[in-house]
Amino acid sequence: MARISVPANRTGWWTPCVLCLVCLPAVAATTGQVTITGNVPIACSLDVQQEPGAVGIPDISAGFTNLRVATVTETCNSPDGYTVTVRGVNSQDHTGMFVDSVSSDSHPFTVAYDGVSAPPGGVVTNSATFALNVVKPVDITYPANATLTGSISDTYEETLVFTIAAK
Repeated sequence: MARISVPANRTGWWTPCVLCLVCLPAVAATTGQVTITGNVPIACSLDVQQEPGAVGIPDISAGFTNLRVATVTETCNSPDGYTVTVRGVNSQDHTGMFVDSVSSDSHPFTVAYDGVSAPPGGVVTNSATFALNVVKPVDITYPANATLTGSISDTYEETLVFTIAAK
């Protein structure tokens, strides 16, 4: 078997060329970017504050116009807006109904939200934009009714339920 021999001074001539190719400086971009994304969840809330007029009404049978019973603060960050509805627990609609827990007598009343009577369906706010701490008064009006059964304590009652929803 024949051996090929390369003179020692010729064996390494290609080694520096390979090393130069491996050692070339990296070409880097002069600018770069990153896109950062996130969101803010839709959040709507109501703060319903009972007013002093809602408790211990001395004579429901005498009637009253625009009795302040609550103040509602609306907040909703939906860019499409939001709705607020009101419903009486006893009446099951946009009006209210005092019901006596002793005699079962009932006495209807109307609800005004921000000075406007609650319409059928109970939508009292139909906003097309967001809101932050919008304060709205709630008043009730009820007629005189001398036929109601007398009571010695606060046995006539109704609960108004307010609901906010993003569009």
